[in-house]
Amino acid sequence: MPVLAGVIVALLTPVDSGGQVDHGALRALTECLVARGVTGISPVGSTGEGFSLGLEQRLAVTDTVASSVPAGMPVIPGVFAHNHEQAVAEIAAYSAHGATAVLAAPPAYYPLEPAEQLAYFSRLADETALPLVLYNIPVYTKIQIAPPAAAVLAAHPNVAGLKDSGRDLNYATALLDALAAVGDEAAHFSVLTGTDTLLVSYLLAGARGTICASANLVPETVVATYEAVLAGKVDDALRHEAKLRAVQSALTAGTSPAALKSAMATLGVVPGRALVPPRRSLTDEEAAAVAARLSTLGIL
Repeated sequence: MPVLAGVIVALLTPVDSGGQVDHGALRALTECLVARGVTGISPVGSTGEGFSLGLEQRLAVTDTVASSVPAGMPVIPGVFAHNHEQAVAEIAAYSAHGATAVLAAPPAYYPLEPAEQLAYFSRLADETALPLVLYNIPVYTKIQIAPPAAAVLAAHPNVAGLKDSGRDLNYATALLDALAAVGDEAAHFSVLTGTDTLLVSYLLAGARGTICASANLVPETVVATYEAVLAGKVDDALRHEAKLRAVQSALTAGTSPAALKSAMATLGVVPGRALVPPRRSLTDEEAAAVAARLSTLGIL
């Protein structure tokens, strides 16, 4: 597959009050974001509430997204398997439903030492039908993918990159330094930040792009930040990133992605602010407060 770069949106999943996916709204949201400049779609990840959805629901979402994007655009759904066999079966199913790669977190619950991380992902990369994008999100998995393990995996032809949602620049620079030491064997491997408010720092350090949630709401701002860094216009990039930080500060109500989904519902982009049960959506009062904060920023 092509080297991953640019702005890949961590896609919201529109659902009704019972947690059933609204595929019409999902298709409309995907087509809207493609028209607004994103370079890829990552459905049913953390922002897309993938862990709360059943496998058949995740496959149906991937089907809808894959049929809504231009040919060749990356579609990278999240994998939430607890062991190797589950992961292999899930990735094979995604391959049959239009995915071009998968976002693969380490199996949570037990801690995994670096050698165990390397063994798990190496075996998975050897046996799966789609390239892996490793998913470092310790706030949920309680596991930080070790930079030395990631560097070894980066030389594997079926490992396309790593999404880092650790919000830790020391970790990011250690990861990028470890990858640089691998050399040309890791040339296909992309570091993509999930922390859009640190996008400039990651890009300047050597990341190739982002898989981020705010691209649902303000894709043009994320794209402008990315393109300004590539053009060497760091002052412009920092100005755009400051807006991203302000947007994120306005979306602090509830638990992720409740405030973001509420904002998108207020805009009419998705039909409602429901989350997948048992997680709760924002109250009317919370939604009004989020809308007011975003209105001051010119977003709503």
